[in-house]
Amino acid sequence: LAPTRAQWSSRGRHRVRANKENSTAIVLLPEAKEYFREVSDDDGFLAAAPCDFFELLGLDCDCDDKEVKAAFRRLTKTTHPDIVGAVAEPLAVLLNSAYATLSNDSTREAYRKAVEGARKTFDGGSQFDGKPVSQWLGPDSETKAIFVDESTCIGCRACVTWAAGTFEMVEDQNAGRARCTRQWNDEEETMQIAVEMCPVDCIYWVKRSQLAILEYAMKGCKREDIAIMARRRSGNMGSAPSGQNPFARAESILKWRREGKQFIDAAAKKAGGAE
Repeated sequence: LAPTRAQWSSRGRHRVRANKENSTAIVLLPEAKEYFREVSDDDGFLAAAPCDFFELLGLDCDCDDKEVKAAFRRLTKTTHPDIVGAVAEPLAVLLNSAYATLSNDSTREAYRKAVEGARKTFDGGSQFDGKPVSQWLGPDSETKAIFVDESTCIGCRACVTWAAGTFEMVEDQNAGRARCTRQWNDEEETMQIAVEMCPVDCIYWVKRSQLAILEYAMKGCKREDIAIMARRRSGNMGSAPSGQNPFARAESILKWRREGKQFIDAAAKKAGGAE
């Protein structure tokens, strides 16, 4: 059973720093340590940096050669080394490589298919803008946030009942699921109690820096019918289908972004060597 407010408040409230060597470490209450989870190996790919040539030029995948030429000219006017100095040389090489790939109909089509396939696999076709979905109401210095794995939520409403300022019920194709829509709109004690009240442990404390990629990954995760989830928990069905774990999906998206960045870096290096 979840503790009452009085019971929870009577516990020690000193915080535990998850990483004492890092000034931006996650600071957790003792009760929250077991509910902390993070995306491994983010490697600096949590920002909305371009990871393919379409993103680099700010174009849709269905663009034509005229749009490519216009975008290239627009960017080179503000990023050419003759204008902004030697610091822009790597970007200029990269833009030239992007233009060479996308200005040709055959190479653009082949590249488009590869990029669209990767995007559909990992993010449902939309681009990652690096911005969280939930509203941030906490202090700028706060380094942790709340995240709900909606794919395992059973819609019990316990968290919404206890911390209505933080959680809301949202409708999907199967049933209502809980979602954190406002970060730090309740006291930390209230949020922690709501986390502990979840009967299926689908609410986590996460790094604030990883919140955007997790919420983004959650959009593409499958949701099972809640009745089927109940049967699965009772042991009457096999394991859950793949593609519904937002933490694993976030790591896959980051891997794709890393590989995409490596691709355009390699292309830039090749183009630079050809000049």
